[in-house]
Amino acid sequence: MIREKAAAQVPEGAGGQPPVSAPNRRAELENWMAVLLPTAKAVGRQLIFFAIGLLSARGVVFGKYAPFGVAAVAAAPYHSMWSTVLGCAIGYLLPSSVGIPIHYLAAILAAAAIRWTMNDLVRIRQHPVFAPLTAFLPTFCTGMALAVVNGSTSMATAMYLAESLLAGGAAYFMSHAVSALGSRRGISGLSGQEVACALLSMGVLLLALSDLTLGGISAGHIIAVVGILFAAKYGGVAGGGISGIAVGTLFSLSTSGLNYLSGAYALGGLMAGVFSPVGRLASAVAFVIANGVASLQVGNQAAVVNGLYEVMAASILFMILPKDAGNRLVGMLSSGDDRPRTDGLRRSVIMKLDYAAKALSGVSESVEEVSRKLCATCAPDINGVYKRAIDETCMGCGLKVYCWERNYSDSMNAFNDLTLKLRKRSRVDRTDFCPQFATHCSRLGEIVDSVNKNYAEFSMREAVEGRLAQVRGMVATQFTTTSRMLEDMAGEMELFERFDFAAAQRVAEVLRTAGVTPIEVSCRVDQFNRMSIEVEAMQVERLRMNRGALMKEISRACGKLFETPCISTAQGKCRMQMSERPIYRVQTGCAQHVCGNGQLCGDSYSLFNDGCGRQVAIISDGMGSGGRAAVDGAMASGILSQLIKAGIGFDTSLKIVNSALVVKSGDESLATVDMAVLDLFSGSLEVRKAGAPITILRKNGQARRVDAPSLPVGILNETRFAKANEILEEGDLLVMMSDGALAAGDEWVCESVEQWQGQDAQDLADELVASAVARRSDGHDDDITVVVMRMTVPKQIPKKEEDDEPEEVA
Repeated sequence: MIREKAAAQVPEGAGGQPPVSAPNRRAELENWMAVLLPTAKAVGRQLIFFAIGLLSARGVVFGKYAPFGVAAVAAAPYHSMWSTVLGCAIGYLLPSSVGIPIHYLAAILAAAAIRWTMNDLVRIRQHPVFAPLTAFLPTFCTGMALAVVNGSTSMATAMYLAESLLAGGAAYFMSHAVSALGSRRGISGLSGQEVACALLSMGVLLLALSDLTLGGISAGHIIAVVGILFAAKYGGVAGGGISGIAVGTLFSLSTSGLNYLSGAYALGGLMAGVFSPVGRLASAVAFVIANGVASLQVGNQAAVVNGLYEVMAASILFMILPKDAGNRLVGMLSSGDDRPRTDGLRRSVIMKLDYAAKALSGVSESVEEVSRKLCATCAPDINGVYKRAIDETCMGCGLKVYCWERNYSDSMNAFNDLTLKLRKRSRVDRTDFCPQFATHCSRLGEIVDSVNKNYAEFSMREAVEGRLAQVRGMVATQFTTTSRMLEDMAGEMELFERFDFAAAQRVAEVLRTAGVTPIEVSCRVDQFNRMSIEVEAMQVERLRMNRGALMKEISRACGKLFETPCISTAQGKCRMQMSERPIYRVQTGCAQHVCGNGQLCGDSYSLFNDGCGRQVAIISDGMGSGGRAAVDGAMASGILSQLIKAGIGFDTSLKIVNSALVVKSGDESLATVDMAVLDLFSGSLEVRKAGAPITILRKNGQARRVDAPSLPVGILNETRFAKANEILEEGDLLVMMSDGALAAGDEWVCESVEQWQGQDAQDLADELVASAVARRSDGHDDDITVVVMRMTVPKQIPKKEEDDEPEEVA
């Protein structure tokens, strides 16, 4: 009864009608969506081509010509042509640097009329030259009409012809881009020619934004650089190079005269593509450096500074964007059948880097030469002190003729005798003058005051000149360091960027035999003759892959032992990475004692793998203890670690650290650097020291000292590592220490290391630090750091583990 009453009390809809049920409402909404969605898509399509027409008309070349709007009208799809015409008309009517907008308004109307007339002639309008001719002829005819009416010179006539050719060429690229992007093949199916057309078309649109500036910074340039970095990230050398050349060429046409952007963007895109496998940061840094090197040729300092700000802003934007942004570019920029050999390109980059290094080295020599000449001509002279004192006091004296004409030598000698006394006491008094001069001088007190005042100014200027000379020396050193850094990059690329095409073909054949269809196979050999393999393959539904068996076959084909491949899938493709298996592993242990059990330790250490199969250990000991030493030690180890991880050479990194410590403050800042570089493939050890204490090495059960005397960093403008080389094997130990661990000598350290029979390197590090603290008997305390590295060989992978169960990649 209750349910029946409740049902009877259900309210009726409006007008007494029963309410609409949920299924009926859903069906009604779907009907509305079916009607509105096509309309919304059609309106959106028209707005897109309206915006394309507006931006194309705003793109200016040679300072006052805008032919790209006519190209957009000639290339746009017929169903969106009138939206494009409207956008172009508004774009040409808006204020701009274009001289005669009516010329382009007539041209776009003529192009639209040609297309409207020829639309029914399918074979003609689908011909590849139809769009270029539709843009060229109206632009050329209206331009020639203006030339005749205005009586233009031959140069102006040639410019009208040039803009007509640009209109035809842009129409060709735009029509191919519209056709390719409007097809159902998807971005991943575009050919290399279609990708180039799409990039040039996008560059034309960005050209309109190049004049949108704030404080001289162009929004169009920033967006273009972000696009180049993404193209380099997903397209490698090809994507970065093509996009850099396309965008740089278009932007270089935006003004009359020469423009450095074509070379800067082309070289920047190329370098960003080269370093794209290393990561986002390396790619962005490579672009910034290459852009800066290319900018050295420009005499306009304001343009270069604004360009650097634009590149930096774009790099920051590129870094903060989500990692998966632009994933669809992978297929677009990596597709196609073009597989160029990279050796010629690599040699070109190496030559550019080498030449840039030599140019910077020449700049360094010039700076040093100018600095020496300035020091010789502009250095303060104490004779100026005497001259100014004489001018201030003696020129108005009645005895001037007697002192400075009849007895010039005696008077001058009286002043020269003051030099040693001024250098010693920084001032003089009446008794410092010789009696003969003092007895007849009526203004001796004024002379004393003037000499003291001018000598104080001279001392201050002399100190400033000394500091400026040091700064000039540091600037010259920085040019030399940058030159060596470029040389290191060129040398590394000479050895690292080498591809084994024969091995890649063999790997591709192994994959096809295993039922995998490879799209691209890359076998790269680094400077240590170690190979890494990257494979991009088509993803097959329910593909079952035996990774162990595949690793064996690839190892046999390449003649090298590889690790089990890492397989991932994304965007309908399969990616596989393999690297050679290192021979050795390193077990590390680190322990520290802070002086006085304080909060800040003057010692700093860092342990990391540099990505090339080398284990790097660094200990830096700042001068003294506490906060000041902690800053110096952490600064030295931190900068050194970051530079090495970025691929900078060890010696160049040390020079940069040294310069940083020298210019950090006016006070003395120094730190020792102890570095061990262990190659996990060959077992070779390189010990590098800059003022660091000895290292203990245990080989075959015998402990011995490894020493390389040198100076700490931060003392002199020039610094270098002292080096020692060793070969380690399984079970060998390496013990690195700061000087606080050796306050009681090193005999006990050698004995402890030699007698140690444990297996955990951390236990030995803790034991050595505790013993060093306990053995110190001089009543003082110091920071102590111990790093232990123990060489091991990984166990062989059992057969049943190596031939693991097939892994499904779906």
